[in-house]
Amino acid sequence: MLYNPFEQLTRSNLQDLLEQGYRDFVLQRFEWPDLNKGSGFMLSPYWTAEEAHAHAAELGPKEGKAIRIPADAQNIQQMLEVNSGYRIFINLFREEKWNKRMLRMYEGKIINYLRSNTTFKRKDPIDILFTLEHGRVWAVITDGNTQKKVRAIELIA
Repeated sequence: MLYNPFEQLTRSNLQDLLEQGYRDFVLQRFEWPDLNKGSGFMLSPYWTAEEAHAHAAELGPKEGKAIRIPADAQNIQQMLEVNSGYRIFINLFREEKWNKRMLRMYEGKIINYLRSNTTFKRKDPIDILFTLEHGRVWAVITDGNTQKKVRAIELIA
């Protein structure tokens, strides 16, 4: 299995979120190198429906939607079934230094991407910062003068 910095959702950690008081979430499609197309999802917890709807408004058509527990609990439970074919990740990182680990684990793929999709030169001092915005992982690539922001999946797939 390839490195994925996000916690996978289980019944147990879903229950933990509910016990903490979360009821509003955004469930959206999530792509990662070791996930079959259409099988990955990201669940982002929010304290209020307004926050969840603001996040959902940033998503494209059929990319995701705001959901509320308990109304949508059955849908989530069905997706968590072992034989459902789906994997849901929580919008929470498993470790603090995930950005550095991403660079290390996907170094070869990143180099190939830079060579074939950018004008950066081999000797340019390049910085890459992975960020998470509205449940999407982005890579911000800069050489000090030029900056390019791309979906991280483009670099690591």
